[in-house]
Amino acid sequence: MAVRPCMLDGMTPLSSTALPAGKGLRLATPGIAAIGRPITLRFEGQEVTALEGETLAAALSAAGILAFRQTASGAPRGLWCGMGACFDCVVTVDGRPGQRACLVKAAEGMQVTGEFPAAPKPLAPLPSAIAERACDVLVVGAGPAGLEAARAAAEAGAHVVVLDERDAPGGQYLKPLAPSHTNAAPDKQHRQGEALREAVRAAGVEILTGATLWGAFAPEELGAVVGETALTFRPKRLVLATGAHERPVPVPGWTLPGVMTTGAMQTLARANRVSPGQRVVIAGNGPLNLQLACELLAGGVQVAAVAEAAPRPGFSELRDAARLLRSAPDLAFDGLRYLRMLRAAGVPMLWGSTILACEGEGRFTALRLSTPAGERRIEADACALNLGFQPETGLARALGCAHRFVDTGLGRLETVTDAEGRTSIPGVFAVGDGAAVGGARVALARGRLAGLAAARDLGFAAPEDAAARAALERALAFQDALWRMFRAPPFDIGAVA
Repeated sequence: MAVRPCMLDGMTPLSSTALPAGKGLRLATPGIAAIGRPITLRFEGQEVTALEGETLAAALSAAGILAFRQTASGAPRGLWCGMGACFDCVVTVDGRPGQRACLVKAAEGMQVTGEFPAAPKPLAPLPSAIAERACDVLVVGAGPAGLEAARAAAEAGAHVVVLDERDAPGGQYLKPLAPSHTNAAPDKQHRQGEALREAVRAAGVEILTGATLWGAFAPEELGAVVGETALTFRPKRLVLATGAHERPVPVPGWTLPGVMTTGAMQTLARANRVSPGQRVVIAGNGPLNLQLACELLAGGVQVAAVAEAAPRPGFSELRDAARLLRSAPDLAFDGLRYLRMLRAAGVPMLWGSTILACEGEGRFTALRLSTPAGERRIEADACALNLGFQPETGLARALGCAHRFVDTGLGRLETVTDAEGRTSIPGVFAVGDGAAVGGARVALARGRLAGLAAARDLGFAAPEDAAARAALERALAFQDALWRMFRAPPFDIGAVA
């Protein structure tokens, strides 16, 4: 969650020629059942059946509708980041423009269009006065780092408030199943998320969802809108746990409807039990692509291929493999399990691949790749792309925190912090992937250390946590070995532009 300008380049109604027939799919996984009441909404006058509790983006994707609006130039746009960061999926809902389909819940009778209305309804009533809220610790972002920081500070006795844009805490990694579905046998990741949410609630943390933090004027003065209520927060300590967003893969055709980030497709599948296509292709770099492919396979989706930019691991990577097993054997075995599942399903694993272009007229139809065996064209209904992550540093930069540029091929900006997450601005902490990308286990450890440090600053008895520091060292060692194994050549934008 961060300060983000609305980056729209125009909203116009979709013509019939911009809506070629799609092939959305509701996933069928043993143990997971739909419990949401069937409802009906209308998109551009077309009746769409949805499930109460799922997002509008999920409902449209299940109906095979991937183009949500057009730009001023007439180019179609649809779901891209799936987490409210990019604004590509904005639509007008019941006369209110600028609504992000990936965050808005589908509702009975909802009228949705890609057109900006001539007389738009106000997003919220203008307040006669803005109320102020004081707290010991304000945490921005309810992902793993933010929840763990909030829990640690609250258990030490601090009054903690957490703000998050989504309707439920958990972030991308620990996102819960949408209320449209129930799961009789949740996997390890879902169980971990529910356990952390319960621990945070038990500690007395106040979590405000549906919150937009729009202004960071000083560490003790932050403007937010929670629901339709404008508030000024005045915390004694501020913890920024804003997460990361996926890096764009700017190849020809990357803005076509049906092309989205791996995280967006995983949110559709993992949280809402929907695939944007019956046949998908996944490309880029890193193990998240493997996890998505296996989750889609388990739900009945045909995965055409997984294209990985890193070369196939060889004998030279054995030392890194050993470090993976030592530092996090469960995660290492998860990776091996993903590869075995893909091989058993006959999914091609294309190591050393470069993404050249996404093809299609009005929506995605094929991915073009350069592989060690030559150029390949893979036809599919939808495409997930991931070439790494960028920390969401907007709030930290607005407050004036020091940052550094890290050269990782395409590079990224990170917030400078100490071992406890303290930034260069007194009273401000930055943790998790929103400060420096490191994965969920690094985020959990750094979140706990920051929460305890913030509580100690305020005079609460918060212990030094040797276990958290040891967990952080193991997680950092795992990440270092992982990205040595998945080291990809720099992405050359000029070669594909």
